[in-house]
Amino acid sequence: MGNLLKVLTCTELEQGPNFFLDFENAQPTEGEREVWNQVNSVLQDSESILTGLQAYKGAGQEIRDAIQNPNDMMLQERAWNSVCPLVIKLKMFYSFSLRLGVPTLPYMKSYQHPH
Repeated sequence: MGNLLKVLTCTELEQGPNFFLDFENAQPTEGEREVWNQVNSVLQDSESILTGLQAYKGAGQEIRDAIQNPNDMMLQERAWNSVCPLVIKLKMFYSFSLRLGVPTLPYMKSYQHPH
């Protein structure tokens, strides 16, 4: 990490920085292991979350139909049956978004200035 910072802050390079970072085979040190485990846990779930977000269609039409026809129980039922699973998905997406920031909290707290 120190070499990366040195290369990024060096202004004396003629051709600009030239370095290779191997993120796929990186191994955490003992001091980084806890954060690495947290981040890895989040990353394990990220692909399925992204797939779910890309497939998310919403229930806008079903909701509009139900609102426009408040006495049609079939449309009310269809809207309800469309919305309920989406609420569960949205809760899952929201919970995942909260997990994204958790591994960085200890580092953010260490950079805060006392008031």
